[in-house]
Amino acid sequence: MMQHEPLPRTLLDSVGAPIAEPADAEPADEGHGSATATVPGEAVSVDAAASSPAQPYHRSAHAIPHRHYWWRPLVTIAVAGIVWIAMNLHVMVPLMIIGEVWPALATSPSLTDPLNPADQFLGLGMLALLVPAVLVGTLVGYGRAGIALSVLGRFRWGLMGRAALVVVPVYVLLNMGANLILEREAVVVPPLEAGVVLAWLVALVLAPLQSAGEEFAFRALPMQALGTWLRWPIVGILVPVPLFMVGHGYNWVGQIDIAAFAIVMGLLAWKTGGLEIPILLHAANNWTLFAISPLIPGFTEQGEVGLLGLALAMVPMLLLSAGIWWWYSRRVGLGMWEPQRGRGQTLSSVSSSALAPAPAPSADSTSRPLSV
Repeated sequence: MMQHEPLPRTLLDSVGAPIAEPADAEPADEGHGSATATVPGEAVSVDAAASSPAQPYHRSAHAIPHRHYWWRPLVTIAVAGIVWIAMNLHVMVPLMIIGEVWPALATSPSLTDPLNPADQFLGLGMLALLVPAVLVGTLVGYGRAGIALSVLGRFRWGLMGRAALVVVPVYVLLNMGANLILEREAVVVPPLEAGVVLAWLVALVLAPLQSAGEEFAFRALPMQALGTWLRWPIVGILVPVPLFMVGHGYNWVGQIDIAAFAIVMGLLAWKTGGLEIPILLHAANNWTLFAISPLIPGFTEQGEVGLLGLALAMVPMLLLSAGIWWWYSRRVGLGMWEPQRGRGQTLSSVSSSALAPAPAPSADSTSRPLSV
């Protein structure tokens, strides 16, 4: 039976727990010797990187030799903010100017019309730009952009793909199938004009990127910034929750779901050692909602939420998250309250002589869902 470690020693102080190598790790190269891995402005030997203790996601800066100084989170946040503002000025402002010249390309007064391509591009695109902004900020601040992705230093597509086999069908059934039935009286099929089709395609392409952008900004950035200074992951998980809630215009009932979602996604990032699972859950929810939003007027508008809507949003999210937590713990051989750790780079880039083998798995008012 799997041993469950007590909560205070791991969730509140996860640095001292036993080290487990990252999941989906690449095999170490034989005869790698003392090759070097470079970061901007500094060469770091692979032997030095291999000797650094593996760290949980929120402490990834401490896995980089000579990179965990107190000022680096401040530089990371500042650079990410500047890059994001600059990209928006170069992409979004011209869009608004074009709309003034050609009214057919203008945004609507509400900026939330699912049949307006400019609305969809502006609303989703601004948040999608958070992905490159945070990656650039992390590269400048810490010297290694990959730590924002996972403890392995890269995006684990295989992990996301396996979890998606369960997550995506659940959200398709709930958000698309169930809501088309519950809202059948409100369904209106719009004319298939070029603008409508374009708006729909823009939403389908940008919704996953918008979800990823929010995860980079509200999970990766604060968790790793605060984790550079503090050992406790719970601080980096809870501090950005109020900001995440402010960014959503629901009533107090809807904000319960937004807060719960933010906390659970932070916990999953800590547990799995990366953003893959939080991005998957976020994108699966939002993509399926935007996919049917042209058929139901006002479907994705944020406002009053009833208790039924809260239940439809929270219950599947909590059940899926709990299932993934249990599945990942057994798959990787972690204690239930033990996080995935890594050195912020793929194992093939670290000297094989310094790597310990991975442990074997242990035996043991509206009812509509909310877009986050």
